[in-house]
Amino acid sequence: MKRRDLYWINQIIAFMLTAVILGTISLFNILQFNASYINEERKELQVFKRQIEWAVTPYLEQNNFKILQKYCDDFKDEDVEFRIFDKNKKLIAGSNKANKSKLLSEDSKIVHKKYNQIKIYQYAVKDKKIGIVENINAGKNKYYLELTVSQADVMKSIIAAQRNVFVFFTLCITLFIAGLIHVFYNIRSNFNKLEDSVIEVANGNLDTEIEVPKLDLLKELTISIKKMVQRLKTQIKRLTQLEEYKSNFLQNITHEIKTPITAINSAIELVETRNSITEEDRECFDIIQFQIKSIDKLVNDILYLAETETAQTEEQKYFETFNLNSMLERVISCFNYTDTKINFIQNLHTDIFANREALTTALSNLITNAVRYSGSDKIDIILSKKENHIELVVKDYGIGIAKEHLNHIFEKFYRIDKNRSRKLGGSGLGLAIVKNIVELHSGTIRVESEVGKGTSFIIELNGEY
Repeated sequence: MKRRDLYWINQIIAFMLTAVILGTISLFNILQFNASYINEERKELQVFKRQIEWAVTPYLEQNNFKILQKYCDDFKDEDVEFRIFDKNKKLIAGSNKANKSKLLSEDSKIVHKKYNQIKIYQYAVKDKKIGIVENINAGKNKYYLELTVSQADVMKSIIAAQRNVFVFFTLCITLFIAGLIHVFYNIRSNFNKLEDSVIEVANGNLDTEIEVPKLDLLKELTISIKKMVQRLKTQIKRLTQLEEYKSNFLQNITHEIKTPITAINSAIELVETRNSITEEDRECFDIIQFQIKSIDKLVNDILYLAETETAQTEEQKYFETFNLNSMLERVISCFNYTDTKINFIQNLHTDIFANREALTTALSNLITNAVRYSGSDKIDIILSKKENHIELVVKDYGIGIAKEHLNHIFEKFYRIDKNRSRKLGGSGLGLAIVKNIVELHSGTIRVESEVGKGTSFIIELNGEY
């Protein structure tokens, strides 16, 4: 699941939990309001009781129960039901003739006659009533006045209103959540399209069509990305043209330089065959020959460096699958002529998808530098697997490199000891070429060194197969 999808889902869940909490608080407040309303109804029942007592007392004093019943009949359609009992608690008259139940206990305030199914949206239960009993002294006789009111009747209108509010609240929440999900889906869909397009661009397909969504939230961002891609395409086109100019320039200039070098070499060889060089001129002749070879190597290194830089911007890098161990063994065998012992230490046997010729050049340059400049009597070539990459180490045990040089040794034409490099024929481009070759393979190279203890060049390569 994508991170932004998880974010939106968390937001929806948080909103729903908030809605549930608010709904619970609202329901609690409704119940509190209902209880308060019933208490008010009890108070009104007390007022109604005094009115009834004042009205029926004269009938009771006259023992005129027939007129009393007629009076009670006038209240048969009222919500409040009242009945009158004699001192033996026998029913005399009542507003509801169908109610033949016994007199309530005098200390009863709330009577539960039946417990039917309780509905969530109701506070009252069917046949649950509020009742009071009052003694009436009429003449020499004692009577009981019972007043009851159904909670269901009391709460009927308010519960209906509350039910409507609850339904409306639920409908609003449902519509809001549906709208939120709809907005989330639209944003997610547009985000995914934009993300897919950006990934295509990041993978190098700059001709990918980036569709501008109708959603204002992403429209400005998408337009900015389209402009950025267009500018990037323009810059890449210009850089490609510059790279072509550079490549053509280097090819032309190296050709122009190599032509006179070839002519000079031919002349030197001709002079040597004639044995016409005197002993006095031999030293001068050797200097000319050495410098010509140095210039020739420099030209070749410059040309190769330009080729590796150009190759990094091209999709065709002439990669192939080959055995890395065999390649390393062949390179090491080329240095058997030296007095330096080269050890090949490996803990894996692997094939790699890479440019065989380029990696051969890189390793040859590193070994050549170690043989020429380190002063070490042995060199270790270590091949190993580290997590998800291959590690290749060229380690010597010579003079080492001072700390101030470590950040510059991969720069073009940088020499640690300029006089010594010139005497040994160094061009100052060997490590720059190695770095370009490693980057051509999307790898990294770093150097670790300590003066007097030796130097390690560590190459990390991805692409094991």
